Amino acid sequence: MSKIQKQSRRARLLFQFFFALTPIAVCYYWLTVETPYDFLTSRGIIQLSYDFDSYTQLPFTLTTRILAVVASLLLCSIIMYALTVLIRLFRNYEKNEIFTLENANYYQLLGYSVFYWVGASVIYGALMSVILSFNNPPGERMLAISFVGMDFLTIVFGFIVLIISWVMKEGYTLADENSHTI
Repeated sequence: MSKIQKQSRRARLLFQFFFALTPIAVCYYWLTVETPYDFLTSRGIIQLSYDFDSYTQLPFTLTTRILAVVASLLLCSIIMYALTVLIRLFRNYEKNEIFTLENANYYQLLGYSVFYWVGASVIYGALMSVILSFNNPPGERMLAISFVGMDFLTIVFGFIVLIISWVMKEGYTLADENSHTI
């Protein structure tokens, strides 16, 4: 087994682990955050991505938690889609299928998933601001939409991945033409 195959197997197994862990972690986070059962954030293992006090001073209701889980799992589905593509890509690398049209298509799908992630993140942030402030009295509910610098960098990264996929497709086409030339 070559070094590429060995490392690809490790990467694929890691991506499969993250694929299984991601929805479990999302559900755990929203069902336990701001409760006595939230030992991960209370011990500093996980940093909160939200300043809940800026949305509400009230404790979360079960409805708020379930809506937050559903919204987060929708965003999480993009991550899981990208992980599925990565699993397929590294499975091909394990089989020593490196420069193939299929792999170039996987890179293209990864590039698109980065764009989906940015768009969905903007929608997710707005949706979460409504969900987290929903139990506030009328006049204190909020809708916050944001596009931060990291979103711009993520879009640039998406373009880079797409360009790599186009280069790989062109390289595959040239290699295929050369293999048929006498």
